[in-house]
Amino acid sequence: MLVYIHVPFCRKRCAYCAFYSSALHNRPVPSGYLPGLHRELAWWSTHVADLVPEPSDQRVTSIFLGGGTPSLLEPADVGCLLDALARNFSLAENVEVTLEANPDSLHTKERALDFRRAGINRLSLGVQSLEKEELRIMGRIHGPEEVRQACEAIHAAGFCSFNMDLIWGLPEQSLNGWLSVLQRACRLGPDHISAYSLTLEEGTPLAEAVVRGRLELPSEEVTTAMFLEGHALLAAEGFSHYEISNYARQGHVCRHNMGYWQQQDYLGLGPGAVSTLKDVRFAQPEDYSLWLEHMEQGAILPETEVLPPSTKTEELVMLSLRTARGLSLSSYSQACGRDFLEENRSLVQALLRDGLAVLVRQDTEGDGNTDKKSLRNSGSMHFTLTPEGMLVSNDIISRLFADMGAGK
Repeated sequence: MLVYIHVPFCRKRCAYCAFYSSALHNRPVPSGYLPGLHRELAWWSTHVADLVPEPSDQRVTSIFLGGGTPSLLEPADVGCLLDALARNFSLAENVEVTLEANPDSLHTKERALDFRRAGINRLSLGVQSLEKEELRIMGRIHGPEEVRQACEAIHAAGFCSFNMDLIWGLPEQSLNGWLSVLQRACRLGPDHISAYSLTLEEGTPLAEAVVRGRLELPSEEVTTAMFLEGHALLAAEGFSHYEISNYARQGHVCRHNMGYWQQQDYLGLGPGAVSTLKDVRFAQPEDYSLWLEHMEQGAILPETEVLPPSTKTEELVMLSLRTARGLSLSSYSQACGRDFLEENRSLVQALLRDGLAVLVRQDTEGDGNTDKKSLRNSGSMHFTLTPEGMLVSNDIISRLFADMGAGK
């Protein structure tokens, strides 16, 4: 089981952000937040077994503190929270514990060391860019020098793994500018890079600036080159592309994210957090005051939704096709009793022909051997999008969903 803890506070909201969070500016994290988390955690510790009866499935393999900006929390408070998790749940011996951080709140070796002593063994640094103007456009409050200092602090503290978040396809960004950011990022020594395509979220200041013509996005031709040439650059630097937006050096694949994509059970704590335990999904309100009121009154059970088999199957397809491993055709058959290739024959053939997908044998999936000629005897096969296919994955998945719906 995975555990996600949402820390919905940051110093300033970024111009592109649509995640649930609130800006503290110079105020401290609200005093009720941590006691509320402890109450929620204790409640779930007595109820998880009702939904996940197998003890081995209850064991926590990954803990992820995301936000917002979790590095605004004091390391001692993070340590107390992790101790409470250890008391209330069975933790795997090699549990991965990730903290999201921003350079402005993790720029000294002492603070980084304090987080490591508290129990954090993996850091995810929200860099987004190494160009001053791009950082200004995004509304980030750090600069390239703060990034360098944070990276030095992380390395000096000796964390097991270190991720760097970056964004491409930014307004006014050129292909060469993006590749330069990637090259400089690699020189800062991360073990993992998450390179996200900019998504303009309705209602954000950045989306409004683009709509009003104050900023211009790169063309589709340029963004295509950003993805493909960025993919090649990171491969040359020793990073394996294991998911649409994620690249890792050997041994540094993010266990937590892989758990999501493999549909493992996950427990979400905090305002706005979502959990999925077997076939039931829970969602806490995206409202800190309402969440805190529920915690203080003991009315902790979040909003509940029972997932129908069709939703679970669609999520299997969507999540699997995000990864380099792709969709296991036997897993699809087990999930819904249908043959994926027969159900989507014409689309699959077109994708294979156009180089947007491949069929990879499970026993050779690591070496890239493919079989594009035969669509028969597919039980040991994975259907996998190529990098070119990942670029248009949303369209491909939408068309697959339409075919799957027609085949019910």
